This record gives sequence, structure tokens and C-alpha cells, in this order.
Amino acid sequence: MTDTAPQQPAWVTALSPYLGEIIRVPLATPIRVRMIGDLIPDVRGAVVRFPQWTGPAFVDDFGKKSAAFVEIDGEHLFAPLAVLRLLERDGWQGRWVITRGGAHGEVWKLLTRWLDVPRADQKHVPIEDARPRQLLANIAHANKPGRYAGCWDLFTWRDDEFFFLQCKRASSTKETWLSRQQEEWMRMALAAQPGVFRADSFGVVEWDYV
Repeated sequence: MTDTAPQQPAWVTALSPYLGEIIRVPLATPIRVRMIGDLIPDVRGAVVRFPQWTGPAFVDDFGKKSAAFVEIDGEHLFAPLAVLRLLERDGWQGRWVITRGGAHGEVWKLLTRWLDVPRADQKHVPIEDARPRQLLANIAHANKPGRYAGCWDLFTWRDDEFFFLQCKRASSTKETWLSRQQEEWMRMALAAQPGVFRADSFGVVEWDYV
């Protein structure tokens, strides 16, 4: 659904010149958090179109196949890392949070890039800043028993602003945009850190090729 609200989320401007329309993505189950009060029926989102990578494939494409073929300024990127790269140019920091391959409910690795090496050799990049590191850990602690299960693709921060972003390839089929675990992660973040996270602290990026 197209969003006609005039004010864009703070992270959206970083996605230029790849940005299309601003949308709203409905939640399967609207969220109500007692400390916030209002019922949250959806999250803000952005539609982006990236150039397709035409060079050699990664040694390990993480099973994403064509989703690994994004290019920005000659760099071969997965879509979440392409979004992160644009945010970094706008003064944000962040990590691609990957739980797949980790112990149940735990993070496998935090990444800022995907190297052209086997999966086991990808470089884990811990969050050095104390506040974002602690915020992420606090949400996982509250998200029992799932821990980090359902954490959104990107955790980003700039000064006192913190965002979670979920990236997904555009599809013509009707399907639920966010999983039950991802919606639960959002609910836990809002409940555990009501002074930090708001409804607009969460966003989705629907991407496709130019």
C-alpha cells in the first residue's frame, strides 16, 4: 500500500538515487504495547531498484542465487548489504544480523560485507559501541525463548536513532511480508525499550532490479 504521509522515516533519504515509492506493509497481527498505547497495524517501507551484478558469482552465494547479484559502484553485494552501504554513506552504522547457521536462537555472525570466500571464513564484526550492543542484547533477553530468532536483517544506528530494517525481493505472489517471529521481535523491542524504539523504528525495503 502506497504511503501518502508527508514525513519520511529518517533512513529513507539514504536510499537515493535507488528509491521509488514509500509504502506501508500491514502486520499479520497488529501490535499493541501497553507503554505506547496505540495499536500498530503496519510498518513503513521503501521500494528500491538496484543494478544487477553481471560479474562472477560468489564462491558461496549463501543459497540466495539471484538475490546475490546486486551492484553498487562496482561492489558485488547482497541486498541487505547494499542497503547498509547506502546508510553508511549517510552517516549510519549497522550490521547485517544473520542467525541462520548459528545455534538455536543465537546470532551466527554480524556482517558489514560478504567476502568472496567460503561461508565459514566470513568475517564476524562485533558491535563495538556499547549502547547499540546492549540494546540488541536486551531485546534478545526479552524475546524468550526465541532469543535472536526473528531479528530483522539490519540493525542500524546514528547518534540516538536506532532502526531495524527487513529486506525482501519484490514478488507478484501474495504472501506475508514479515514472519511471525519477526513481528514478535518487533513487539519485544517496543516493549523492552519503549523510550528508544517506536513504530517508525522499524521499516521494510522491497527491492528488485532496475
